[in-house]
Amino acid sequence: MSSAAKVGVFMLVILAILGYFILRIEDLQFGHRGEIRKVTAIFDSVAGLDKQSAVRVAGVRVGKVDDIQVRPDGKAQVTLEIDDPHVQLHKNASASVANLGLLGEKYVELYPGTPNSPIVTQSGITLRGSQPASIDDVTNQISAIATDVKAITDSLRHVMAGQQGQQRLDDIVENVRAITAETRALIAANRSNVDATLANAREISAQLRVEIPRLADSLDRVANSFGGTVTENRKDVRAIVENLRGLSGELRTTTDNLNSITGQVKSGEGTVGKLLYSNEAHDRLTSALTSVESGVNELRNTLGRASRIQLDLGMKADYFAGLQHNDPQIGTNGTSNTRSEVMVRINPNPERNRFYNIILADDPQGKRSDQTFEDVVTDPVTGVTHTIQRQETRFTRDMVVSAQAGWMLGDFNVRVGLFDNTGGGGLDYRWNDRLRFTGEAFDFGGRRDSKPHVRLFSEYVVRREKPRTPQIFLSTGYDDPLNHGAVTFGGGIRWRDDDLKYLIGSVPIGK
Repeated sequence: MSSAAKVGVFMLVILAILGYFILRIEDLQFGHRGEIRKVTAIFDSVAGLDKQSAVRVAGVRVGKVDDIQVRPDGKAQVTLEIDDPHVQLHKNASASVANLGLLGEKYVELYPGTPNSPIVTQSGITLRGSQPASIDDVTNQISAIATDVKAITDSLRHVMAGQQGQQRLDDIVENVRAITAETRALIAANRSNVDATLANAREISAQLRVEIPRLADSLDRVANSFGGTVTENRKDVRAIVENLRGLSGELRTTTDNLNSITGQVKSGEGTVGKLLYSNEAHDRLTSALTSVESGVNELRNTLGRASRIQLDLGMKADYFAGLQHNDPQIGTNGTSNTRSEVMVRINPNPERNRFYNIILADDPQGKRSDQTFEDVVTDPVTGVTHTIQRQETRFTRDMVVSAQAGWMLGDFNVRVGLFDNTGGGGLDYRWNDRLRFTGEAFDFGGRRDSKPHVRLFSEYVVRREKPRTPQIFLSTGYDDPLNHGAVTFGGGIRWRDDDLKYLIGSVPIGK
């Protein structure tokens, strides 16, 4: 057994031991890490919220959603994990489901409470939760408004159409005429009352002059002043009466104009007439409301799908111990014992089980090219020339692309598509939140080697993703055991990038 194979077997044994301790010691960690506090929040609805969603305080990520369950009373119970030791929750703390921007995914916003309220230090507290108005509520309100508009138009048509509508308008005009006549009679009646009042005042003043001599002079002055005032204002009273007569004439003119307008409306002329009696206007209004409802539904579906997209980025580097190349004659600098890759993973809808992987990597084997050359050699003794053929093999650094579609089936992920520029498939097994095993097979057509390329490796998460730091993982395994076997050691980082997702979503696309 070669030294490289021995090292590989040793690493597999170490990995198995490490997996055993991981099963025995749950959530094994390296380095210092803050204590995780679990908080329970009760919501009426958590539509769009998923496990592993972010928990934020003032927009800063401080934890994640650990579990979502339905309570017997029909409400949603959400378990939150808070890993930031600086977050202090007060007795009146609360939580709400919010959106990260217009097209953002759902997350839980924590409100720690007022500073004058007592601080709760123990884990497992229960918060009251609320959720913002959804696009469904807005749609229902618009639909209710459309229903009210339709009811108003039907009511106007019912009131104004037909012989009864004309009769109602005639009654209104007749009531205006009656009011005008009563106003004229009231003015005439008040004039005689004023004259009678003046006569009564003179009689009372005469009686007071006889019965109360001390007050006779004062009452006489009051009577004279009152009589003078009436005399001076009699012209004003006449002017008021003339103004009322003019007002009655203007009311007649207004009535005639109203009759003319109602006649035009009834005959379907003008904007109001067409709106009330034209079937075309009704059809256009109905079509416009239908278009608005369709547009709102389409906008709601688009925003809902965009907010659910998850975008993960990652970088990884591996070292191939004992990798055997094809012994190139020229261009050996084109091969390497390392492999670097950049990965993008897109999950369009976390509620469904499909995802997509795009990987760009450099091939440690390099790109091989064989060339044949003919050299003419002359024997210096005999002078005879002959041709010698020689073959040269060159290796240059080559970039390979992987584009795969995958499906999540419980703890297993199945992937098919392009693996290093060739077709193949892969299977991932998730042991727990930290340990994952992967197997891949591709190049079945012998494009590079005579046998298919098989890749077996595992990944262990050393540090989970934090609000300001990415996830860090280590990997080891055995690459291409059917052709040029090599033990691999490596590691990388991986993180979820919501900002890049929204930046891509905001790029305008021309029609």
